Amino acid sequence: MIDQFEQYLIDVVPFFIGIISSFIILSRMKLFCSSGKFFKTVDDVDEGEGSSCVEIGGVAIFPILLTCLCASLGLPKWLGYDDVSAAAVERSGLRIMQVISGCALLYIVGLKNDIHGTAIKVKLLALFLTACLFPVSRLWIMDLQGLFGIYELPVWIGMPITVCLVMYITEAIVILDDIDGIGAGYVAIIGTIFLGFCIAFNFTLGALVSSALLGVAVPYSILKLFFKGWQKTLLGNAGSYTLGYFVSYLTLSLIQQSGEFMPEGMLMIVVGITFIPFVDVIRIIRNRVREGRAMLTPDRNQMQHRLIRAGINISLTPICIILIVIIFAFINTFWVLKGYNLTILAGIDLALWTALQFSISYAINKHENHLNFHKWNMEYGRDAWEANVPVEVIKRKQQVFGTMGLPKDVILGEETDFIPDGMNSFERNVKRLVDMNISAIMLILTSPLFLLSYMLIKLDDGGPAIYRQVRIGRFGRPFYIYKFRSMRLDAEKFGPALSHAGGDDDPRLTRVGKFLRAHHLDELPQLWNVFCGDMAFIGYRPERKFFIDQIMEHDPRYSFLYQIRPGVTSYATLYNGYTDTMEKMLRRLNYDLYYLEHRSFWFDIKTLWLTFVSIIFGKKF
Repeated sequence: MIDQFEQYLIDVVPFFIGIISSFIILSRMKLFCSSGKFFKTVDDVDEGEGSSCVEIGGVAIFPILLTCLCASLGLPKWLGYDDVSAAAVERSGLRIMQVISGCALLYIVGLKNDIHGTAIKVKLLALFLTACLFPVSRLWIMDLQGLFGIYELPVWIGMPITVCLVMYITEAIVILDDIDGIGAGYVAIIGTIFLGFCIAFNFTLGALVSSALLGVAVPYSILKLFFKGWQKTLLGNAGSYTLGYFVSYLTLSLIQQSGEFMPEGMLMIVVGITFIPFVDVIRIIRNRVREGRAMLTPDRNQMQHRLIRAGINISLTPICIILIVIIFAFINTFWVLKGYNLTILAGIDLALWTALQFSISYAINKHENHLNFHKWNMEYGRDAWEANVPVEVIKRKQQVFGTMGLPKDVILGEETDFIPDGMNSFERNVKRLVDMNISAIMLILTSPLFLLSYMLIKLDDGGPAIYRQVRIGRFGRPFYIYKFRSMRLDAEKFGPALSHAGGDDDPRLTRVGKFLRAHHLDELPQLWNVFCGDMAFIGYRPERKFFIDQIMEHDPRYSFLYQIRPGVTSYATLYNGYTDTMEKMLRRLNYDLYYLEHRSFWFDIKTLWLTFVSIIFGKKF
């Protein structure tokens, strides 16, 4: 038998093997690839064929991990500690083979993608197949340990949840690496905390895997942080998939060991450890989708960039991120060990994360206001500053969306009658959060009305129940607005026409459509537009480009409205009604511009209340 100290030494053997192997091998196996051809340096790419360059820094990670794992399992037996390796292999030999075989498949697919590119269907299929290996080796989420009052999970629920979780974690590491090259850094933080738990609670196999993971993640992170030639290097899919799959294994293993090796409620401890990086991925992707940009387009929206923009020194940013992760891990660990309710803990985690995001946003706004006012005023004019549009956002939005129809002198803030947004960035973020949550609740509560309206429209004329139309929204970006169809299918056979041009007795209205229009039920599908971020509950009513062009011939100030999201209802609708003439359109524009300049939470609440009262009392608008 071995004593506790010797056990600790055995647990960290893979770490030292990985450290030595990584520093020796990683720098020698960093590849530069363009159009399927390899080069020694980036400069050589220009002399070869192809214009794009893929840096593959993680091509050696899977072989190193495999070496560390095999050596760590064999070393105790070689030293005479037969019970350690035998027990580990006998207990989880199938799972070790599963991790190795799954990593091998993902490594091959990832390397193929790094070099030549791989269809998204192939990558998803590989992720699905390798994720399915976990339930095959009897490793899946069998209960929620009291979270939301749920304990035991049926197999037909636990297995799909496990597969989806593994796919998400594995792909999240790829996304974190691709968008900013920080995948290995987060893996190092997570692996360190996992290793501490495995050693503290004598989970030998978990300690060996965590130690091996750290042995490659830490050297790679050090190379990226302190060596100039590595700062722009990416792991590549081959390396990211490998790290992500190992993190998935450790996550599920620690959850399943709850009550055996690990304390009861280990599920929420693991959530606390992984909460920041993996939830941050959702926020990053959501912002990219909302702004209509490619998911992997670089920007300054990641956690570390936001901390830097908030005024934290760049060298202290990694320490801050580590501290944030440790704080969440400590809170969850303390709560679980005390035996408190896990559902309340989940709410605390979400509340803390939301408060953290708002605090960082506030600090960014305050810091950039203090330091960059003079620069913004010189380059973009005071009006652009007062509109609270960041410099890099202005540049990016002009590149992606054009000038949004604004004249050049207005874009540069030289026009004296420029109308800025009345809300600051913090208020806009809160407004968006409220809109998203209320729309989600309303979608659920009004689902019976959705079903009834759908059936009535189908029974009326058999045509499609949902009507979608391209409108122009925030930043001048087109989006699809959704409504229940209230008109005949050939309503615009003679060209674009305003929906209320014919009044309440418009012959284009169907029988059901007339009822839906009268009670504003045709607008219900716009709850989905609000949830997705294309619209807000209160804003200006979005128009088609055909009519916007006509409006801007009379009054180009319409383009100022592109600063904000269009709304399901508006201040102008209350006092101007729906428009069927150019005169009404221009009058509505004045109301909308007034709302733009003076909008606030109380203004929105007032508008929403007056809209509700108007609908109740049957006002036509």
